[in-house]
Amino acid sequence: MTVQAGKHTYQEILTQGDAWDASLAAVEGQADVLGKWLRQPCAEVLFTGCGSPYYLSLAAAAIWQALTGIRAHAVPASELWLFPQSALPAQPSLLVAVSRSGATTEVLWGIDRYRERTHGRWLGVTCDIDSELARRAPKVLVAKGGEEQSVVQTRAFTSMLVLTQAAAGLAAGRRDYMAALCSLPRHVGRLIREYEPLARSLAQAPGLTRFVFLGSGPNYGLACEAMLKMKEMSLAPSEAFHFLEFRHGPKSVIGQGTLLVGLLTEAARDREAAVLAEMRDLGATVLAVSESADGLPADHTIALRSGIDELARGALVLPVLQLLAYHRALVNGLDPDRPAHLDAVVKLSAVTGKRA
Repeated sequence: MTVQAGKHTYQEILTQGDAWDASLAAVEGQADVLGKWLRQPCAEVLFTGCGSPYYLSLAAAAIWQALTGIRAHAVPASELWLFPQSALPAQPSLLVAVSRSGATTEVLWGIDRYRERTHGRWLGVTCDIDSELARRAPKVLVAKGGEEQSVVQTRAFTSMLVLTQAAAGLAAGRRDYMAALCSLPRHVGRLIREYEPLARSLAQAPGLTRFVFLGSGPNYGLACEAMLKMKEMSLAPSEAFHFLEFRHGPKSVIGQGTLLVGLLTEAARDREAAVLAEMRDLGATVLAVSESADGLPADHTIALRSGIDELARGALVLPVLQLLAYHRALVNGLDPDRPAHLDAVVKLSAVTGKRA
């Protein structure tokens, strides 16, 4: 009997809504205590992680600052560990450390640097309640149902994303925002049913050989994550940029073989749509992902039609793009469950700094 390639990855993509439901319910159970802790005076919030959790951190930092008005930014965990003098904040701060396994060495060492240099508070976000990160964290959010058998993060990423968003909502005292997050799961199944055929057909299109993902504001981290899924699963050339930055040199890669995926915002929709139109004129096939597809200069569209606030609905853009990468991997004869050269957790030796 032939085992289906990527069966774990596929099921993890399909079951994200259940994980979001469970994760958000767990946050609701501690909302009063956690919200009070998060609302303690803080000059700056620093997000960190490695790989997908770093891209999650980029999105989460933008959302946190928009909701709370408190400066927030993201750095890779290795920067905290190796370059604390430039990466660490100088003022009283909060660190949000994100790791699916809770065992990534660079994240744990980055936390150590942060605690040594600042003595600030920190919050852990993970999928493993029994991990070292979870045991050490003064406060921890665990993605219930977000754990994965596959190496490539899909369900874990979006589950931890909604947890960081929930934390931002609590820090801002926004119960309406929490309610918006809790409405996310009911849209996932509809989007997958409606748009998986499109993801499959684009993945199978023989003329498309390069994939570019554009996003701005909170969508930039999501564009980076969509790029990483395509690269990890299918090994296809893929890149991610801010919308308007793409004009400043990177657009030279555009041609007949490029699929350009734009994750549009409401705040900058007209400016972002102008970039899509320009790249379409240069020969790209354009896929636009937006709350509404009306009037967009695109060959294909994914219309979320969620009715959810822009700062809350980010997780909805990813499942179909994960399926795009999944189906491209199958076209390329690859197994998404076993990506080349990758392990689920990167652990380093304390002596040499090399892979343990």
